[in-house]
Amino acid sequence: MTNLFFATLGQRPEAITSAYDRLCERYTFERLIVLTTDRRASGIASAAAVLEGVCRRDYPTLPVTWHELRYENGAPLMDILDAASAMAYFRGVYSILAEYKRDHYTLHFLISGGRKAMSLYASFAAGLVFGGQDRLWAVLSSDEMVKRGGFHSPPGMRDQVQVVELPLLPARILPGSLNADGLNMESLTQQRAKAQENFLHLLTPSERETAQLLAQHRYASNQQLAEMRHVSRRTVESQLLTIYPKLASYVDFGDQIQDKRQALIDFLREGLS
Repeated sequence: MTNLFFATLGQRPEAITSAYDRLCERYTFERLIVLTTDRRASGIASAAAVLEGVCRRDYPTLPVTWHELRYENGAPLMDILDAASAMAYFRGVYSILAEYKRDHYTLHFLISGGRKAMSLYASFAAGLVFGGQDRLWAVLSSDEMVKRGGFHSPPGMRDQVQVVELPLLPARILPGSLNADGLNMESLTQQRAKAQENFLHLLTPSERETAQLLAQHRYASNQQLAEMRHVSRRTVESQLLTIYPKLASYVDFGDQIQDKRQALIDFLREGLS
């Protein structure tokens, strides 16, 4: 698949070119996409102008696309200062990533530029879009290595620029399947918090009753659960054998669960008051 290199721009545009140089040792990128706040009036205006010139000079064959993040009404976004600007930034990053992902590109996203809040919202947006081949990156090298005005590492010192892949928990939705117009961070957060409830909806009514009873009486044997439900022990055992694979496919690293019964109890008891 074709690789695209995305980057958020902050006050240090040198981080983008330094990271790009390092990643080009492993990947071939078709395009550089820079995500910014307002390029003329916000705090990154001068950084944007400098980066644009450096890209024309040092990467003459690399297409560069600029995306300015805006409010839903089209007003320019200057910074993350409140809930409204935070949501605008998040929606903007999500919409752009999802647009390219729908065209089946492999996305590499550098989030070293911008305020910490911007990096957090950008990471969350990436988690809703990225698939297994996409990568989230950060530059962890010292300021001495990524010097202001030094857009490329000195000869023989490139290895000292550390570009590391950040861990990213994938969303439990198809990558990029959400529409930006219906995107609501509060509802997404609430859905994540209701993991137990969502899992129980995957079970049949009879399986759900057995699972909830086990969570409430965690030391009960299968025979005791059967007596509480007025069914046979074999029925309870059969239901548990169908519940365990559903749990394993629902949670992260479910294939590594050793004690399936205890895992089910622990998972469901997190939702008990």
